Amino acid sequence: MKITWEKLRLPLELKDVDMLPLTIAGKLINNKYLWAIRQSFFKIIPFLLAVSLFDILISVFLDPNGFILGSRWLNLGFFLTDGLTGDAYQQHYVMKHLLSCRHIVGMGYGVISMMLVITISLQMSKVWQTDKYATAFCAITAFMFMLPPLDVNVDSSLTDYFSERRFFSAFFASIAASWLFAFFCGKKWLRLPPFPRLGGDLSRYLAMSGPIALTLISFAAFTLAVEGAAFSPELVLRSSLSPEIFQLLPVALLYQLVVWFLWWLGIPGYGFTSGVERFAYVSAQNSNQLGDAAHIFTSGFFETGIMHGLGLIIAVLVFSRHETWRAVAKWCLPLAIFNIHEPVAFGMPIVLNPLFLVPYILAPLANTVIGYIAIYWGIVPVFQSAMPWTMPVIISGIAGTSSFMGGVLQMVWLIMDIFIYAPFVLLANVVELDEDAADPEKRGEKS
Repeated sequence: MKITWEKLRLPLELKDVDMLPLTIAGKLINNKYLWAIRQSFFKIIPFLLAVSLFDILISVFLDPNGFILGSRWLNLGFFLTDGLTGDAYQQHYVMKHLLSCRHIVGMGYGVISMMLVITISLQMSKVWQTDKYATAFCAITAFMFMLPPLDVNVDSSLTDYFSERRFFSAFFASIAASWLFAFFCGKKWLRLPPFPRLGGDLSRYLAMSGPIALTLISFAAFTLAVEGAAFSPELVLRSSLSPEIFQLLPVALLYQLVVWFLWWLGIPGYGFTSGVERFAYVSAQNSNQLGDAAHIFTSGFFETGIMHGLGLIIAVLVFSRHETWRAVAKWCLPLAIFNIHEPVAFGMPIVLNPLFLVPYILAPLANTVIGYIAIYWGIVPVFQSAMPWTMPVIISGIAGTSSFMGGVLQMVWLIMDIFIYAPFVLLANVVELDEDAADPEKRGEKS
């Protein structure tokens, strides 16, 4: 469906103003490829939430070295192991079983990546009008080609093989393989002639043997070439840039701009920038944790900043008069406290919503600037401890910096984010309520 100004039902005074960001956003909304990708993520959201909730359970409550059980914090694991410490504590059968649960979480994220391959390729088959099953099978095979080889000489399991959030690999494999298959299907000379004596379906699928074979051969050749060149985003970064460059404020702001613009497009930003994160910010976090450095921008710094979605939820609960949005906000609130961002992005909705493009990017950028100033001036310590991204808001700031000032910084971020979102929520009241008033069915419901 094509989105127009009339469908957005903006008030007259806003229609008469040349609003370039909203114009660009409107064009993005109508892009069939972005629409297909967005629909793909919609379909995997329930599964991603289920794995994320399990991740919260394991990372926050059942991690032997985490906030609840670990000796650095509440130390409740001391009672579960009859007072054991050190290596004896780690080797206790209860703690060993709890540690093994991390493999299940990793496997869950790996399966989510495979689901993403399937859903995107099925959507692309509609866009390029190819057979959905053949397209999906080509994409799955291409994705498997991109997975690291399983080392038979090492005691590894399928959970090690499939684990991790390989969102970028899934996205690239599904799009590239689907396009290659559609391209080769367009070459009539590649299609086998029909076999009159065979059934219609069998003859149709046999005719696709040539495009399927060339798609898989092309992707296999590409994968082997990349492996032979030892190419990866991290290797390219290591060979061309210094990690210290990513400690500059403009570079950190650019990183956040890319991450949250991808999220606004409906693509999990951190999943697609994981190579940069590992190279620049996870390594900085590890250096802080070992006491070798005092970097401002680390993975912990940015993970605690995901909470700006919580600012939107509170702004909606305080300022919104739209009943549906308030209901969604109430449902998202407990999840946002644990930094689960997908319901906020897709449920409000923020994704491809031109009204929230500016605050959705401005809020994390403002958080980055304020956090930089606070740490640079010594008001807040650097993030020293690597905490799970699902650690609740405020607690994650305190635990990550080993200081109550980390929690204060998060409170400042949250208050600032609420005020950044508030004007746009008030504007959304005008737009959404005007649309409801113009809808006869909704008028009937209210009457």
